[in-house]
Amino acid sequence: MEISSAITPALKSEVSPRQKEQVKSTYHPHLDGLRALAILGILFEHFDLQLPAMFRCGPLCVRFFFVLTGYFITLSLWRVQREMADSDERYMPLGRYYVARLLRTGPPFYLSLLLGAVFGIEEVRTNFFWLATFQANNYIAWLGYWPDAISHYWSLAVQEQFYFLWPLVVLAMPRRWFLPMMAAFIVFGLGFRMFCILGNTTTLARWVTLFGCVDSFAVGGLVAYLGQSQILARMWQSKTLLFAMPLIACACFFLGRALMTLPEGNVWLALTEEVDAVFLAWVLAASLTGMKAGYARVLSWAPLVYMGKISYGIYVYHVFIIVLVSPLLVPYGMSEDHNAFGRIAILLALTLAVSSLSWHWVEQPFLAWKKAMASGHKPIPIPLPIPEATREISFASQPSA
Repeated sequence: MEISSAITPALKSEVSPRQKEQVKSTYHPHLDGLRALAILGILFEHFDLQLPAMFRCGPLCVRFFFVLTGYFITLSLWRVQREMADSDERYMPLGRYYVARLLRTGPPFYLSLLLGAVFGIEEVRTNFFWLATFQANNYIAWLGYWPDAISHYWSLAVQEQFYFLWPLVVLAMPRRWFLPMMAAFIVFGLGFRMFCILGNTTTLARWVTLFGCVDSFAVGGLVAYLGQSQILARMWQSKTLLFAMPLIACACFFLGRALMTLPEGNVWLALTEEVDAVFLAWVLAASLTGMKAGYARVLSWAPLVYMGKISYGIYVYHVFIIVLVSPLLVPYGMSEDHNAFGRIAILLALTLAVSSLSWHWVEQPFLAWKKAMASGHKPIPIPLPIPEATREISFASQPSA
């Protein structure tokens, strides 16, 4: 009841005629291209591709997916807010939001758990409850080490916790407070990580909990706010900012990589995610408003776009493929130390194949059902695969253990 009473006044007092206009998110193919590059960065790190420390960007790619999620979910919730203000359905749009999130993430997630249990992955069987209830991140923080076969589920747990709690922030808060609140979350994330380091808390506790990730989501929400208020468009009209922003962003990228080389216990490590967030905010903002046509065409290359579309499945299944297939390759002379590129090529091909099947036969039918529900039509039984429904958000993956 407290939540309901908090949301209703915010809707009545803060939704102006201008805000009641449809909040649209135009599809950008090159964002899928960026998703593809991010998921490749994660895959190569988990496939044990040996790269110089400066180019190991697994954790950065994780944060990119979190920033994207913060951006798209904030826009989605503003649409929910508009629907709640304009219709007599009261909280039905919010209910549809929660169902939509589960329809998007749940089917491949629970299918992967089922497959893991069927194929005898012991860590799935013994920790099924933690995984199925989206508590893998808190469980890993409690363990204090990475349970290899299931460690990638931590980020899905963070995502689902964010999906559940973020409406309480966006819908219950007057729009004029949104910008200060995002700044507060960014400061809180930094403060939490510093507290963990100074208090000798485990590295995983500061990394995998929602408290340690909230600033990345807030950065995405901040970009959404700046975009909807046309501030980003005005920023890209300034020649000074247009010159300075990429320089600052690139400096933050290299600073973030350098900070990651610091020893554990160094409080400056807490800044890594903050400087990474500056770089990622620029990448997202440039993709939305200022990306040059040449770069956009490269990132809109069809194979990259397709990989971005199936990146959620890639994330969900790739660790199980590593666990199950890698031992089978050793007798053929393929391991982390011998014929590593052959091993990586096979693992990558299998991951893409499984993820593609999941996209067409598992995810798209549920997306079609979700689209029908969102358009106000009566939900129909899950159909066979049809041409792609609306583009949704891809998920995140884990950092290097």
